[in-house]
Formats: sequence, C-alpha cells, structure tokens
Amino acid sequence: MFQRTLLTAMTVAAGALAAALVKTVLDKRDEKQYGDDDEIRFIRISDDEEEQTVYDASSKSEEVQKVCAVYPYLNPDFVEAKLGENAALNEKYPPETLLSITHTAHFSNSNAAEEFSRIMDEAGYVCVDRSEYAVAATRNLFAEDGAITSDILNVANQTAALKGTYETYEIN
Repeated sequence: MFQRTLLTAMTVAAGALAAALVKTVLDKRDEKQYGDDDEIRFIRISDDEEEQTVYDASSKSEEVQKVCAVYPYLNPDFVEAKLGENAALNEKYPPETLLSITHTAHFSNSNAAEEFSRIMDEAGYVCVDRSEYAVAATRNLFAEDGAITSDILNVANQTAALKGTYETYEIN
C-alpha cells in the first residue's frame, strides 16, 4: 500500500514538474516570438550562485536509497527520519480519515518563494505567505498507508529543489 501511495505521489510530483517545465518553455517561446528583434539582451553569469547539493545514500538502507532516487534533493538522513515516522503516522491517522496537512517552507529570496507557491498551487495546494520568504502550503487528503509521509517528502523535495528549507508540517 505504501509503495502504491509513493508511486502516486511520485507521479503527481513528476506531473507538477513537467507542467512547470512546459510552462517555462512556452513562456520563453512566446517571449522570443513576440519580442523586439532590435532589443539587446544581457545575460549575467555569476560564479556566486550556489550549486545544488548532491547527496549520497549508498550507506543507507535499500528502502532509503530507493526513496532518495525518487527525491534527489533530499538529505538521506531526512528521508530516513520521515520513513521512521511512517508507522506512527499510520497508527495515529487510520485509513480513510480526512486530513488537512500544512507544510511550511522558507526561502532565501522572494522569487523562489513565489515559484514554490505557483508550483504548489498547480499541484492542488493552497498557499499562504507566512512572511516575506516563508510559505505555508495546505491540502486535504485521505489517510492511507504512507500517504502523509509521501506528501511530506514531495513538498520537502520541491522546497529543496528551489534551494529552500523545509521547516515543518502540521496535521489537522
């Protein structure tokens, strides 16, 4: 059951990522198509930009390695901790229980926070700015084996992909 939920969550995450990529490509195409040909465009290349951290999960269990392959932006220690909480979450929230889960993520700039909100809105979450760089993303879901853990990993991975920090989740 957990693997099916994880697969569903991966599909949703991949769909959201694909939608974001398609939108970006179409926007750039439209920009080129309707842009002024005489316009000079400057591209700033900076060595200051942070590189994305690459994690090695080879020292972790096979289950953690598989999950890290799906969520490449997450620290294997974080994944291991969340997988460890799965049984307790399943026990606390029986199957078919309607839940509202709110995730809080923090970013270093408003552009990343806005992009996170846009992506999460497209994935069915309701986003609210908590501060200039902090966003709360909420959605309702029915509890089933692994559903909460999958949701946490999905949102945390999206946060990390935008170089943000996944802070916490709250279930109501």
